[in-house]
Amino acid sequence: MEANSPVPSFGSKISAGSSATSSNRVPTGETIPDALSVEEYGRLYNAYREGKYLLPNDGDEQDRLDLQHRWWKLLLSEKLYIAPIGEPTDVLDIGTGTGIWAMQFAREHPKSNVIGTDLSLIQPSHACPPNCTFEREDSTEEWVFDKQFDYIHWRLMLTCFDDFKAMFQKIFDHLKPGGWAEFHESVFDLIPVDEEAAENLHGSAFEQSFRYCMEAGRKIGRNFNAAKEFKRWLTETGFVEVVEKQYFSPVNGWPVDRQDQLIGHWYCLNLLRFAGSITKMLESGGMPLEDIPGFQEQMRHDITSPAMRVYHPREFTEFSK
Repeated sequence: MEANSPVPSFGSKISAGSSATSSNRVPTGETIPDALSVEEYGRLYNAYREGKYLLPNDGDEQDRLDLQHRWWKLLLSEKLYIAPIGEPTDVLDIGTGTGIWAMQFAREHPKSNVIGTDLSLIQPSHACPPNCTFEREDSTEEWVFDKQFDYIHWRLMLTCFDDFKAMFQKIFDHLKPGGWAEFHESVFDLIPVDEEAAENLHGSAFEQSFRYCMEAGRKIGRNFNAAKEFKRWLTETGFVEVVEKQYFSPVNGWPVDRQDQLIGHWYCLNLLRFAGSITKMLESGGMPLEDIPGFQEQMRHDITSPAMRVYHPREFTEFSK
């Protein structure tokens, strides 16, 4: 963690469309529109393989993804990865989003060739280092790379795949012997610190949002808690040195510890925007469309409440071939 990292202000007045973080847009300070987009619920979604990805790809969501990247780095003490990868020659970032992780990795490893893939082409070209490229790809389809990789990374792909075992086999087939891969994932669980916090969480809009999202995933055959099974599935695929680690993020700035407070503040800012990004999942999960705006406002109130003394666990899995 950077010693001089500012603690951002947060509160219920920050909404999904707020410009609270846009002035510090990373990495380019601009929105990258994808021509293959379709408008739904007042937001833009990818039209390439339409319906496969449940979150928007517009400017507000790009801001959120870059803000979320900042929070991930705080959670990992400014590291981009945890696997013992050395200096890999060929690197693949699956579901690269705005490309911020891939570009930072490429700058830190100038001898690496980094490829980022995504359904949406929302990555900058003029700000991209020369050893980093981006491709539009549906990772669930046949991979057409003409090489294997030394290191494969993905982050928060839990909502994207129907068949994780098939994805693990693709990674196994395209990872060099001795190469490493790494997943940074979430689970749809919330952990209150004590009984009082559990009472405050129970029945809250924040807790209910997890249930609606899980139901939306179930309806299309996706298990948003699949990360709990990764170690077993990876071992069955043939990977070795499979190591799981858990990190716990406060959902807002309630902790006394300075580092945990900073992590919680940044995660709160991310969640405030995320509340406005899950309209499609809330409706798919069974909520009437007319009820969603009020529910999202209640979510934001819950997320910023000092009484919401809750952790959200993250699952990190590293493994080798």
